[in-house]
Amino acid sequence: MLKTKITILFLITILFTSCFFKKKTSVFQDTLYQDQVGTKEDYIIYEPLPEEDKVYFAKKIGVDKKEIIDGKLYMFIKEWEGTGYLLGGETKSGIDCSALMQHLFKRVYNYKLPRTAAEMAFDQNIDRFQSKKHLREGDLIFFRITDEKIISHVGVYLKNNKFLNSNLSGGVTISDLTTPYWRNFYVVSGRLKTPK
Repeated sequence: MLKTKITILFLITILFTSCFFKKKTSVFQDTLYQDQVGTKEDYIIYEPLPEEDKVYFAKKIGVDKKEIIDGKLYMFIKEWEGTGYLLGGETKSGIDCSALMQHLFKRVYNYKLPRTAAEMAFDQNIDRFQSKKHLREGDLIFFRITDEKIISHVGVYLKNNKFLNSNLSGGVTISDLTTPYWRNFYVVSGRLKTPK
């Protein structure tokens, strides 16, 4: 009888401590609020990235290679970089900006975005914000490039004012948000809400 009670107590203790110390593994970004406990790195499990790829992307983005940690994101970029632009395209034969973001968010963040840039901007699970100083890796960046008063282009923020997008002049490429072209057409940014 005493042995059974001790065994049950031991199992309950193990169960409690394993639940108490279990780390969150959400792949969604944290929110804009500065008072949130922990950092993005506390909530995301990263896949390893080969050293040569870290060096390549660090140089391309202009950061230290220690900052290139999201292997899943950068392996996706490596796979798609250089693919040509095609309006309405969704494959390696040619892809437009919103289809690229759909593929990226499904693969990297396990989230299905709507098909167009405008629909993405108003997705109920996207928190929109105006200031570029709040941008974090994985945030969507929206632009209005046409004369129509709708959002017509989208990319994903990386680091150091660089973002991935598919555009008419370069196809799938890393662009600089501070260049006059992108700066002039910028509208708003958006971040996936942290799941409850």
